[in-house]
Amino acid sequence: MATSRPTIGHEFWEGRYQAGRTGWERGVPTPAFRRLLASDRAPVPGRVVVPGCGRGHDALLFAEAGHQVTGLDFAPSAIAGARELATAAGLADRVTFKVADVLGADVSVHVGQYDFAVERACYCALHPSDRERYVESVAKMLRPGGRLIGSFFVGPAEGGPPFAATWEEIEASLAPWFETETVGFALEETPLPGADLFAIVRKRT
Repeated sequence: MATSRPTIGHEFWEGRYQAGRTGWERGVPTPAFRRLLASDRAPVPGRVVVPGCGRGHDALLFAEAGHQVTGLDFAPSAIAGARELATAAGLADRVTFKVADVLGADVSVHVGQYDFAVERACYCALHPSDRERYVESVAKMLRPGGRLIGSFFVGPAEGGPPFAATWEEIEASLAPWFETETVGFALEETPLPGADLFAIVRKRT
């Protein structure tokens, strides 16, 4: 059965935050990102964009690690919460949060500006028909050779959002713009039924 397409944008996500329907929120940074930044494989500090950043937990984690970070989200309430957390953590000089449509014209001001993009729960939040456009937007924001560091939701989940996907489906949608460098096939529990799969992919040059 085909998945019906909800209207997903500023109003949809702002409504979820206003209603407290934010089951994807851990309230802490993504464990896979924390492990990466604590390891000898941690990326050299650079410019990072976090599309669909929510309340900014992962953006703040990368800022703490010395990166200059921009977090983007559809929902003004999410961005307001992220800014409060940044101020409380003393990281307001390292991270900027902006309301933005990661599928639309808002991306144009970010083209080619970032060394890394951090993905957690934005890919699965968008309708499957928007995945290719989202991947293209992320790729455009990265510099040549930039990397997408992702923790991808692989389900199981019916309907959506979140819209679950297999790694094969995710990799196929990434392939026009990225080549796979690392895939962590050990799946990690999430706040929702399902699991996250860690991967790093490099923008094609």
